[in-house]
Amino acid sequence: MEQTHNVRADRAGDTPDGHARALEPDAVTADLAKRMAPFERSVHGVMFTTPDGRIAAANPAACQLLRWDEAEIQALGRAGLADPTDDRWGSAVATRSEQGSFRGRLRFVRGDGSTLTADVSSAIFLHEGQPWTYVLFDDASAVDAALEDAARQKAYADVVVQMLDSISDAYWAVDGDWNITFINREAERLLKVERADVLGRNLWDVFPTARGTVFQREYEHVIGTGRASTFEGYYLGTGLRCEVRAYPLDAGGVAVYFLDVGDRYAVAAERERLLEAEQSARAVAEAALAAAEQTRVQLAVRAAADDLTGLLNRSGLADALRDAVGAGDVRVCLLLADLDNFKLVNDTLGHVVGDRVLQVFADRLRMIAGPDALLARLGGDEFAVTLLGRAAEDSNAFAERILAIARHPVEVDGNSLIVTASIGLAATPSGGADIGRLLRDADAALYRAKGEGRDQSAWFDDALHARAVERVDLEQQLRAALTTDALTAHFQPGFDLRTGNAVDVETLARWTSPSRGSISPAVFVPVAEESGLVHALGDRILCLAVTQAARWRANDEVRVWVNVSPRQLAAAGLADRIESLLRDANLPAERLGIEVTESSLIDERRFADELRAIHNMGVGLAIDDFGTGYSSLARLASMPVDLLKIDRSFVSHDTSERGTSLLEGIVTLGHSLGARVTAEGVETKEQLQRVIDAGCDTAAGYLLQRPVEARDVVWTTLLT
Repeated sequence: MEQTHNVRADRAGDTPDGHARALEPDAVTADLAKRMAPFERSVHGVMFTTPDGRIAAANPAACQLLRWDEAEIQALGRAGLADPTDDRWGSAVATRSEQGSFRGRLRFVRGDGSTLTADVSSAIFLHEGQPWTYVLFDDASAVDAALEDAARQKAYADVVVQMLDSISDAYWAVDGDWNITFINREAERLLKVERADVLGRNLWDVFPTARGTVFQREYEHVIGTGRASTFEGYYLGTGLRCEVRAYPLDAGGVAVYFLDVGDRYAVAAERERLLEAEQSARAVAEAALAAAEQTRVQLAVRAAADDLTGLLNRSGLADALRDAVGAGDVRVCLLLADLDNFKLVNDTLGHVVGDRVLQVFADRLRMIAGPDALLARLGGDEFAVTLLGRAAEDSNAFAERILAIARHPVEVDGNSLIVTASIGLAATPSGGADIGRLLRDADAALYRAKGEGRDQSAWFDDALHARAVERVDLEQQLRAALTTDALTAHFQPGFDLRTGNAVDVETLARWTSPSRGSISPAVFVPVAEESGLVHALGDRILCLAVTQAARWRANDEVRVWVNVSPRQLAAAGLADRIESLLRDANLPAERLGIEVTESSLIDERRFADELRAIHNMGVGLAIDDFGTGYSSLARLASMPVDLLKIDRSFVSHDTSERGTSLLEGIVTLGHSLGARVTAEGVETKEQLQRVIDAGCDTAAGYLLQRPVEARDVVWTTLLT
C-alpha cells in the first residue's frame, strides 16, 4: 500500500494548469474541514475541493469508496484520483465551471489499483468569500442494485403508509413547491378533506384561510432555517385548535404531525367556572368559619410549615395533633396520600413542573378540608390529612373526595397532567394518638392501595402489618446484597437470523437471598424503585456487564446490552460513569449497549443530551419492549437508535394476517430509522419462522437459549 501511494503521489505532482494537489491549511480551510463533521456518518462519499481540483477534506465514506485515507486523497487532488482513460472528466469540469454544477457518472482510480464508476454530483459555493466545490458520489453499482430493489422498497413503503394511517397523530407532508404529497386518515378526519381530492394540490389553495397565520409563518420558518418547530395554532377553516410539530424533509418540503387539543381548553374553561363557584361559596361561609379558621391558623403559626406548599411539615403535624387531642378523648384518623408515579413527572418533566403539581394538590386539599382537619406535607409527594372525631364512614367519604380532586388535570407550561393519588388510612379509637405509629400503619395501607392498582384507598389491618414487616425485611436484605456478591447477572444471547451466530447478549439481574433463596426480578426491582436503591442496583448490573464484555473481547462480533431505568438517566453523570467503566476495563465502547424503554423518550429535551453523549462514545442505544409504551414517531426519529427490540407480545399473540402485517410494519419502521430489529420471546419454531419471514435481523428467546451464567453461553444455534 505504501509503495502504491508513493507511485500515485509522484503521478499527482502538479495539475496541467500548474496547481499543486495538496491544499495548504489556513483558517478558512480548517473551518471548512470542520464543516465535514455532519457527513462523518454519511453513507455517501463527500469531498470539499477548490474549483481547480485541490482537496480540503474527505469524509470516511469517501475514503472507503476510494480506498485511500484522507491525507492521501488531499495529496492526490482531482488529477490524481481521475481515471486518465475516462474522457468524461474534461467535459464534467468544464460543465461545472460554466453552469456552476455537474451531475453524471465518472470513473476514479482506487488505492488498490482498481477503478470505481461513481454517480457524481458537484457544485460551486462560496465560503468566507472564496469559491469552493462540494463533490458527492456513490458507487454506481450500488445505485443500480438499489434500482433493482425498487419494487421491494415500494412494498415496504406501502407498509409504512399503513402505519402512518394507523397512528393517532394526524400527519401530512408537502414538497418544496407546497404541493401536498401525503395525508393520513387522522389528518383527513380533523381537516375534513379527502385524500384523493388534495394530493398533488397546492397547500394554500386547499386551506386558503391558513394564509398569513402562524401556520404559514412557522412552515416557512422550517423551510428557511432547516430546523424543526413546535407550536400551537387555531385553524379557522375547521375550528380546530391543534398542537403542531413541523420538521424539514431531506428532499425539500415540510412534514407535519398535529394533535387536536381543543378539549384541553374546554376543560380549562370548566375548571375556571368551578373555581369561581367554589370561591363564591367560600366567601359566603367565611364569617361562619372565622373562629375555627383563627384556631387553625394559630396552630399552624406555632408549628413548622412546609416551604413549598405552606402546609404543616412532619414535626408541625405532630405538635398540632398533640394540641388538638390533648384536651379530650378524641378519635383520630390519619389519611396518608401519595401521588401515583410522581417521580416519573420529576424525572421526565423536571422539578419545576413537579413542584407546581404539588402546590396545586395542596391548594385543592385546603379547598375540601374542614376546620377539624390538619393538613401536612411530609416530604416528596406524601401528604397527610388528620381528621378529628370522624366516624369511619366520614373518613372513607373524605378519602374519595381526595381521589376525585387528584384526578383533575393540572396545567403546567403547556402540559396537561393527570396525576392520580393512592391513600392509606389508619385510626385510633381515642385521643393520645402516637403520630409515629399512625404514620407507619397508614404507610402500610398506602402500600396496599398502590399494589392493588393505585388511584384508590385502603385501611390498615393486622394482615397489612405482617406484610409491611416482610417488605421492610426484603428492602434491608436487598440493601445488604448490594454490598456483597449476592447480586449476580445471567446472560441471554440474541442470534443473527442469517448465520445463527450470537451478536447481542442481554444482561439480566439475578438475586439469591441466604434466607429466601432465589428472588424474581419482578419482586426485588419494584422494591429497589420504591426505596431509592435502583441507582445502586443499576450500577451493579452495569459493572457486571462491562466486566463480562471485557472477558468476551476475543469474540469481536458480540455487543453486551444492559437495561437503564429512567431514574438512572435522570441522574446526572451516567455518561461519565459509563466512560469510566469502559476505560478501566480497556473495553471498546462499541462492545457495550444500553437499553431504554419508550417511556424514557417521553420528554426528549431532558434525556436527549445524556443519550447522545453516551451514543457519541460508540455505546449502542436500544429501545426495549417496543410497541408496548408511549412513543412518538417524531421523537423516535430524532434519537440515534441502533437496535429496536420488538416486544414478545407481537411475536407470540396475534398470528393473524393483520398481526403479521403489524409485525412487518414495525420491522420496516426500525430499518427506516437505520436500526437493526430483534424479536424477543421466541419460544417455538413457528414463532422463529414468523420473525424470519417478517424481516427481523436477530432473535432471542427460550427456543434459542435461556438466560444462563456467562460460562454456559452458547455462541451459535441452529435455525431449523
